[in-house]
Amino acid sequence: MTEQAADGADWEGSTPRLLLVESQAGTGADTGFRRDAVTQVITGQSALLFLVQEGVVLAVPGSDADLDRFQKEGGVLAADSFSLAQHGLDTAGLRPELRVVGMDVVAGWILDPAVRVVWH
Repeated sequence: MTEQAADGADWEGSTPRLLLVESQAGTGADTGFRRDAVTQVITGQSALLFLVQEGVVLAVPGSDADLDRFQKEGGVLAADSFSLAQHGLDTAGLRPELRVVGMDVVAGWILDPAVRVVWH
């Protein structure tokens, strides 16, 4: 089954214009990256924020207010299936609307010259 974005885009088969990769789950200065993601969607940018490595702990509902707002404002949130399994979150209750994808999908996004990628 293919996941659909809120705007109807098929995020597994389509390419986002802005791909933000969050590999950290810290607080404080680290949250600036997620606040920037919120700003992108508020200003009308089509953005997908991908959680990988330690960042997948943010896939738990209520774990980060900035991600709550990112999703509320129309940002698409995805997480790496392998990282979720490594952190024991593959069977946990995850954020609503979260897309769980493999790195093969993400590699396609990253290698597309039309995609702007920011990695944190």
